[in-house]
Amino acid sequence: MRLTSKTLAITVMAASLALAGANTAAARPAAAPGAGAPPQAAASGIVNTSAGARSAAAYWTKARMAAATPEPMPVKSAKTAAPTADRLPAISAAPTAPAKTGARPNGAARLLAGSAAALWSPHGTMPALTTGKLYFTRTDGSGGYCTGSVITAANLNTVWTAGHCINAGSGGGYFSNFNFVPDTDNGNIPWGTWSWKYANTTVGWANSGDPHYDVAAIAFYPQTARGSMQNFLGAQGYRFGYGQSFSVTDFGYPQSGYNRTDFPANGSRLYYCTGQTYRKSSSDDLIGLSCDMHHGASGGPWLTELASWGGGYIVGAYSHRTVNSSGVPIDIEARSANHGDGAINVYNDVSIR
Repeated sequence: MRLTSKTLAITVMAASLALAGANTAAARPAAAPGAGAPPQAAASGIVNTSAGARSAAAYWTKARMAAATPEPMPVKSAKTAAPTADRLPAISAAPTAPAKTGARPNGAARLLAGSAAALWSPHGTMPALTTGKLYFTRTDGSGGYCTGSVITAANLNTVWTAGHCINAGSGGGYFSNFNFVPDTDNGNIPWGTWSWKYANTTVGWANSGDPHYDVAAIAFYPQTARGSMQNFLGAQGYRFGYGQSFSVTDFGYPQSGYNRTDFPANGSRLYYCTGQTYRKSSSDDLIGLSCDMHHGASGGPWLTELASWGGGYIVGAYSHRTVNSSGVPIDIEARSANHGDGAINVYNDVSIR
């Protein structure tokens, strides 16, 4: 297993990194995450203090957000182990409407995109309210971003994303300094930002970089001005352990794509695809979808049964696709990790933090 090379990494001032990361370093587990545990188990997560959250919020200025680069996606190799069969009972929860707008808004766009991603509209209502850019500091000190979605959770403050958006995989360690900016459009920050409290992925991703377990969740502290994510923004529901065949809408902030040159250079706009998902093969439980979004769309939610008011059910999150030796996509097939036992274990760990 290898990761595509990280390009365009920015240089970050040492003093700022010390400020933003000082409160998280001591919380990192000393042992390898989930050592000896099966790949679908939740790994040993990473904790952030409230002081660390304030530092992260101050660190992510608009300039640093604009300079952040999309996290490269994992590359599936022949060495990747066959996925472990799901054994846990399926779990699900309905989406939650935002308190911000009172009654459930009837503002979702007409879904016409197909496999060629189209610009999403409107903003200010779900699902744009629950979708945002997830910023982080990589282990080399550079700034990165992915896509994430608020998910219904007991702690009212959980974002669902891909494992490679929080952890380098293959023992490379956790990223830090996570900050979530919901409903951002062309650099705007209409509802402020939320700073992280706890993040975790699977043992299979953290220890082996296996894309079959490329799922993650992050718990956040409430925002002083607006309270919890779920109450203010709303939250998408989920269906984990329900297989791989769904009619979905895939959201993301892409910077690049398959045969696309028109996506914004800094992934500043929200796009979407629609289509039918499928299981890769009888021996491979990865979820496939025809969608041309690539870097920047990592971790973006695959929502089934998206209602007119903007609520749906997360059944996948964008993980990777087949690329050539230069990291350029060679086909239109996007892939998500199967959201079965691995997703259930991570969700159960993070959603109560």
